[in-house]
Amino acid sequence: MRLRSALSIRSLLLFFAAALIFILCVIPFASLIYRVVSADGDFSIAVFGDVIAAPAVRLAVVNTLKVCISITALSLIVAVPLAWLITRWDLPFASRARSWLSLPFAIPPYVGAIAWIYLANPSTGLFNNVLGAPIFNIYSVTGLIFVETSFLYTFVFLGVTSALDRMDSSFEEAARLSGASPWRVFRDITLPIIRPSLMSGGLLVFLAAVASFGVPALIGGPARIYLLTTQIYNFQRIGSMSGFLKAAALAILLMFVALFLLIASQIVISSKKMQTVSGKTARPSTFSLEKWKWPAFAVVAFFWCVVFVAPVTGILLSSLSRTQGDLALANFTLANWTRILFETDETVRAFRNSLLTAAGAATLASVVAIFVSYISVKTRLKGRAVFDLFSSLPYAIPGTVVALALIMSFSSSFLGVLPSLYNTLTLILIAYFVKYLSFSIKTMSDGYRQIDDVLAEAAHMSGANWSQTLVTIWIPLLMPALIASWFLVFMPALSEMTMTLLLTGPGLETIGTLTFQLQEYADASGGGASVLALIVIATVILINVIVKRVSRGKYGL
Repeated sequence: MRLRSALSIRSLLLFFAAALIFILCVIPFASLIYRVVSADGDFSIAVFGDVIAAPAVRLAVVNTLKVCISITALSLIVAVPLAWLITRWDLPFASRARSWLSLPFAIPPYVGAIAWIYLANPSTGLFNNVLGAPIFNIYSVTGLIFVETSFLYTFVFLGVTSALDRMDSSFEEAARLSGASPWRVFRDITLPIIRPSLMSGGLLVFLAAVASFGVPALIGGPARIYLLTTQIYNFQRIGSMSGFLKAAALAILLMFVALFLLIASQIVISSKKMQTVSGKTARPSTFSLEKWKWPAFAVVAFFWCVVFVAPVTGILLSSLSRTQGDLALANFTLANWTRILFETDETVRAFRNSLLTAAGAATLASVVAIFVSYISVKTRLKGRAVFDLFSSLPYAIPGTVVALALIMSFSSSFLGVLPSLYNTLTLILIAYFVKYLSFSIKTMSDGYRQIDDVLAEAAHMSGANWSQTLVTIWIPLLMPALIASWFLVFMPALSEMTMTLLLTGPGLETIGTLTFQLQEYADASGGGASVLALIVIATVILINVIVKRVSRGKYGL
């Protein structure tokens, strides 16, 4: 009887976690498709044809392809040499350089957009003012590609450095002993082995670029350069049902593109297992840079200054400037900080709302991940892999699509049970949970894999039921992964902007939406958005340090 009771409790908890994933991660997208194809009362896909035929959408498609292909190509061109240099050459401070170059991964790209608007605005940009002429206009396709690449290259960089660390170096050593040059070793040995990582990283960069909204809105918007994500936002802002249906139809098309890229990425990752020889191997001996050691380090340091130091410095100067673009000592003041933190009513609400929704989503995701990861790793249930797939879908799908799907599902009674959650913090919390749940599940799954089953078996032999084993064995040993899981969801949710812009309403400001509003139209003197952006950067760095210490270097940058 006691065993049966324990099994029923376990089954109930696991069923609840699995049902929650299905209800929140699958049904909203199915509902979005159904609502669009049956908008006129009859099943019809004519709305998709109408949307594709619209000149604005066609131009957005062309712009999206042009920008995303360029970002992907540049990310590969930049990231691969950097990864090879750091892992295979005797570059000074290589380990620190790896961490430095990874930092842009943790910062929201829209923060970088705000920084480069301050630095390279054609009229008040700091660089242009210092040089005395508008040398570089950030409000251009080139500016959009540059800002996105300066953040998204990290997808390739992290993947390639990881692949180079794991690969068996004996092939490279054999080639070197045979007299092959460093370039020949890279071309004939290293490159073929890491090619799956290159392809996977490139697909992830393309997917992230397609889904990006903050940078295209802040940089492309003023120049009237619209991509698919910003065009969806424009349709949704019309406010009519026709505009909403156009936004939803375009979102569905973008969703299928994202799913195709996700599947392609997974196929590449699967093939990677057959092409990469991994295991415990000695660290490969590095090539000597000789007299080029410090020039190479200078190039890496300069690149890091461009992609990280310059934007952060620009945001800091902007937050302290009374007039943007003026470096006179008399122009620096704390007035922007005082105005935003102590005189702007929306700031207090934004911080409160962001903390509540991010903490709530992180807590819910971590709790659900405990049970879903248990299903995936510690059971042999048929179809258990589907939960990983369902939880990964929303992250791969652009945030605008996720937001529209949730609006469609929760704007009225959901499944005939829940009341309307439209224009509520609860819906924003659900959006964060859905979007970042996969972070928690992957982290908790890694934690479960490191715990030997003999501990649970010993507890069972001692008379402990499943819930007692969970509390006394699993959770204490999973605590580092659980804490890392919580922070990995909390960190991006705290500054999320794309989904929240579509879900927010009066009094529901968050840090992300308030930053966007201040940058776009609500802060005539400028500097206010930079204050919030600087707080976001400081928070991200602090959380990263906490995660690294708690996980003993396993998670974090």
